[in-house]
Amino acid sequence: MSEPAKILIVDDSKVFRSILEKMIASIPGVQVVGTADNGMAALEFLKTHHVDLMTLDVEMPGMDGLATLKRMLASKAELKFTPDTLMVSSLTRTGSDITLKALECGAFDFIAKPAPEIPNSQESLHRMLNTTISAWVSRKNRGMVTPARSSTSGGGTIHPVAGTTASTGFTFTLAKPSVHTKQIQAIVIGVSTGGPKSLADMLPKLCSMTTLPILLVQHMPPNFTKSLADSLNAKCTHTVVEGLPGTVVEDKTVYIAPGGCHMVVNSRGTKFVLDNNNDPPENGCRPSVDVLFRSAAQAYPPDSLVGVILTGMGNDGTPSLQYLKNKNAYLIAQDEESSVVFGMPRAAAATGLLDKVATLTRIPEAILERVNLGRK
Repeated sequence: MSEPAKILIVDDSKVFRSILEKMIASIPGVQVVGTADNGMAALEFLKTHHVDLMTLDVEMPGMDGLATLKRMLASKAELKFTPDTLMVSSLTRTGSDITLKALECGAFDFIAKPAPEIPNSQESLHRMLNTTISAWVSRKNRGMVTPARSSTSGGGTIHPVAGTTASTGFTFTLAKPSVHTKQIQAIVIGVSTGGPKSLADMLPKLCSMTTLPILLVQHMPPNFTKSLADSLNAKCTHTVVEGLPGTVVEDKTVYIAPGGCHMVVNSRGTKFVLDNNNDPPENGCRPSVDVLFRSAAQAYPPDSLVGVILTGMGNDGTPSLQYLKNKNAYLIAQDEESSVVFGMPRAAAATGLLDKVATLTRIPEAILERVNLGRK
């Protein structure tokens, strides 16, 4: 039986530290080994204590969560351990901006503090902590917590027929090749845990290689998707925006589903138009990848879509893959080695519907292989 994962809680609120400590202590496979009320105290603790995961408050006086994370990563030689980091953020725009930067720096994931006035906020927080930390524990026990290769430079793999992941032995088989002759009109992407850093690494390269519109679902609450769009917009040659109702889909643009609502695409004559709705969550998610994928399969003509599933927990996106495949869409998923969490790509690969599985560095090339088939 493996040793429990050791967790340090960092938050400037004594009340919230107590709440987190109680909730985290109830999660199997973990042990709270300390708390700190500021970033400097956390860094001092890490000089002498074994810590596997640190929950880090985003907004703290003096040294905020981002500054603490950067200092920790720059001080590895002085610290006994440099743990994986789970950001704990308010739902404010300031909190979301700092959180996005922390995720791009390498934080494992984040959870948002529910507003106290929201009904069942404590239950919601406990559920988020349990889901996120349990997934992290499972991945840690397989020696796979930190993604090793997520930059846009270097090598990578595109699996041409089938593959087996060395770390877990998961075996997948790709779909039988089909004929693709039509031009691609859009790329649809679903991503969750590990998404902000993965997108920051992959999306600029993809945008430099194609003018096609990209419709994207990243599991995030309101404000966070706006921060994500602004951050990616500064990195990409495409314009990156939230996909709002009535927006006509255009080339050289990335549309991100707004946090807290589903994004769909509809055909209107020769145009494609976005809409949002507050239908119930699917796979526990709103926005949901499945909602976008199904609408795209219905709106776009056959043989005109590329669908991509990147790193994330759960299986959002997989139930709708058959809809896309029925329209002869070209389907790609990220491989286990480069995924922060292999849940969503693994579920997709297990269907046998995928055309390619590739490392993050090679996803753009895998997409372009299909795009080039439709060029006249």
